[in-house]
Amino acid sequence: MTDEARPGTFDPRFRNWIAGTLILFLVSVAVGFVWLPSAQQGAGARELWTAICRAAGLPGTSDAASSPVTGQPSSTVAWTVATRELMTRGDSAKGAAIATTCGNCHGANGISADAAIPNLAGQSVASLYKQLEDYKSGKRNPAVMGVYVDPLSKDQLLDLATHFASLPNPLAGAATPSGSVDPGARNLIELGSPLRGIASCAACHGPLGFTPGAPDLRAQQRPYLEEQMQAFKAGIRHNDISEQMRSVSRALTSDEIAKLAAYYSSFAPVTR
Repeated sequence: MTDEARPGTFDPRFRNWIAGTLILFLVSVAVGFVWLPSAQQGAGARELWTAICRAAGLPGTSDAASSPVTGQPSSTVAWTVATRELMTRGDSAKGAAIATTCGNCHGANGISADAAIPNLAGQSVASLYKQLEDYKSGKRNPAVMGVYVDPLSKDQLLDLATHFASLPNPLAGAATPSGSVDPGARNLIELGSPLRGIASCAACHGPLGFTPGAPDLRAQQRPYLEEQMQAFKAGIRHNDISEQMRSVSRALTSDEIAKLAAYYSSFAPVTR
């Protein structure tokens, strides 16, 4: 084969193809990562930018934007050894005296007759104390509860939490929901949805909606559960220390939230 017949190493067509591909790649990067996010300043642009960042393995911007104030914690409660030890020093008798007005909304025995108001009986001291402290500090919306907790000292908040934690919970022995469980809800509870970045509910709340250190969800008021998940989803509620509830709720559809609330609220009371 002569030199004239051998294909040239620097064929102009090959060089033009490489150059065209490189230019197309650079234009795509400029449009997708620079121009498009800057041209759309609404929430849609932020979500698009977050999706791009996550696809590239980078942190998105919308996660940080959901925090109420940059640089400030979501809760003033720090779960140190000292805090854990503090949870054992509450006085339920003193708490009962403080709780006389609480029964108007939460029920005399900590079981609310209003579906929009949570049951408190038998919840853990730590869970109750954190929510009371968050209401007092304003980390959780104090529009209603602030009136009651503002005058209370930290010791009184602890006594109040200890009182409600000491009340017998008629639902504590419920092992299964009273009706059939939606398959989609069961998957979210047991497995989550890894492809959507959703951790399983059981990872934090236990397979039956109860585990030490987390709120007991068994037979909690359905409208209350749904309202709180929607509040986390919208960023209205933001006192979850590691943003785990906000992250999960944002990824859930309203239908999925409703089904999860229906599941946890359906645990049947224990009858003796």
